[in-house]
Amino acid sequence: MELIIILVAFLAFIIFSNKKRANAAKQLQASVEIGVEVVMLGGIKGKIVSILDDTVIVESTPGTRIQFVKAAVSTVVAPTLETKPKAVKAPATEAVASAKKPAVTAKKATAKTAAK
Repeated sequence: MELIIILVAFLAFIIFSNKKRANAAKQLQASVEIGVEVVMLGGIKGKIVSILDDTVIVESTPGTRIQFVKAAVSTVVAPTLETKPKAVKAPATEAVASAKKPAVTAKKATAKTAAK
């Protein structure tokens, strides 16, 4: 009796997880639109330029268009705000140079001139 209960629970788990995965795949395919950035199963990133019955045409680089089956869409990239990172101001070269080289003291300077 215990074995039957465990078997039924295992089969229910398999069936429900497969339904959940199928629903997620359908939702992903429904979210595919023209102009959306996508990542394909092979790792190719690009923008969808055309959608046919069961295929999509993705432009990976300007002028390069590849036709894929809709099921090959792995993820849809969420749109982000395109902001440029702020430029970091480089420190003054004199301050960096003086920080790297120790200042010559009067004793060292006189020792150098006396040695010559």
